[in-house]
Amino acid sequence: MPERLADAIEELSNPNRSDVEPEGQSPPDAPRRRSRLVRYTPAPVLAVLVAVVAVAAGLAVHWALGVSAVAAPVRDAGLPYGALRVGSAVVAALLAGAAVARICHPAQTLRRELRSTLTASRRRSTRTPLLGAVVLAAVLGAGLAAVLTWKVTGEVFFSGAADTSASAVRAALPLLGGAAVAVLLVLVFRRQLDAERGRFADRFGAASAQLGEAEAATRIAGVFALAAAADESSTFARRQQCIDVLCGYLRLPYDPEFGANHLAELVSTTTWTATAPATNIEESRRQAIRQNDGEVRQTVVRVLAARLQRDADASWAGNDFDFTGVLFEDASFAGAVFRGRRVRFDGAMFSGEATSFEGAAFDADRVSFDGARFVTPATTFAGARFRAGHVSFDGAVLEGVDVSFEDTRFTGEDVSFRKVAFAGDRTSFARAKFKCLQAAFDAPVTWRAVTFDWEKPETPGGSPQTIPRCIGPRPWPPTLSEDQLVEKKGVRKSMEAARG
Repeated sequence: MPERLADAIEELSNPNRSDVEPEGQSPPDAPRRRSRLVRYTPAPVLAVLVAVVAVAAGLAVHWALGVSAVAAPVRDAGLPYGALRVGSAVVAALLAGAAVARICHPAQTLRRELRSTLTASRRRSTRTPLLGAVVLAAVLGAGLAAVLTWKVTGEVFFSGAADTSASAVRAALPLLGGAAVAVLLVLVFRRQLDAERGRFADRFGAASAQLGEAEAATRIAGVFALAAAADESSTFARRQQCIDVLCGYLRLPYDPEFGANHLAELVSTTTWTATAPATNIEESRRQAIRQNDGEVRQTVVRVLAARLQRDADASWAGNDFDFTGVLFEDASFAGAVFRGRRVRFDGAMFSGEATSFEGAAFDADRVSFDGARFVTPATTFAGARFRAGHVSFDGAVLEGVDVSFEDTRFTGEDVSFRKVAFAGDRTSFARAKFKCLQAAFDAPVTWRAVTFDWEKPETPGGSPQTIPRCIGPRPWPPTLSEDQLVEKKGVRKSMEAARG
């Protein structure tokens, strides 16, 4: 209703506005600065190309500095010729490789590929099959024993002067002993790993069972028990397993009306009246309710946010988080760091007094707020940093009194605010920096009181010289989606009919 009232007021103040068809808009050309063949070069092909060019450049510089006409003055000056020659070759190789990488891929893409590679290396399991580990340990143990024997006696197996079976066996004993000790250590280590895996399974099962209990205190204890199990886990998969359970708990159906009471069951009775001589039928339905679930959910959010801080003792920043459809109340992720592969807030609802992502760092591969709804009076992303490869707020609704993206930095690849409802009393992008490849604000559902630095009062809509190259659509500002334009025209016709 408030949106329709605002549209009606706008039509009264400017009755002929809808008679002008909106000018066609197009996305910016920033991503098209390189050809598709160059921009979409596969990472393995790019790595080989960079390596070849770097080696060629290094060898060329190394050869050029070896020419007598260049080498003689360096030697005469008393400079360390060998170190200078090798160092110059290395520097030339690095510069050439970096230049080729930069030509093929933008800096944003290179950063994202590097972060993805580092994330994949951290998540890769280092567990080796038992047979392979035993064989490798035996070989390494025998080799180490052989080296030590050679260092001490000057012989590995036996000397020619003592070419007998007994001396050969005696000389080979260190090798056999070294191999046996190495194999024994591997078996003990693997047994310890199996014991740790069993202890984690027991702790994980007990903590998960606590989350299903009726008492709120027991569920809160389960949250902390699960967090402790994740903190003490040395492998990514186990920590991610605990995080998935906590996020899954938040995704469970939740009614704020019953989130702060002691009710354990909701009983509803329906009576079906019947005509005599038949008797009335009474039907009762019982619905179990998680007591004080609001406090448990707040505990989960606080635990997650605390372990996403930069100074957390046990950081979960490198993990994935799925908050799809979660109802948040007074959520605060201020200062949180997300650098996993995917972070999803799709369809989430942010309610309460305030929602804060102030100073958060979104360095994941993909960050999605698609369809999220921010209905708190104050919503802030002030000072946040979006370096993710793809950031999407498509279809989100930003309501409330104050929505702030002030001092936010968008330095990833693609940023999308398509079909967003900017319905707040004030939405500010003041001092926001757009250093991404593309930032799209196409077809907004509502565009109300949205301000950017390049929009000056004397030049509404800004100018091509002041609007960042990556911003779209063009021309600026964006026009409403077709559905909203049709609805506004219908409102205007209804008002004209009412006046007539």
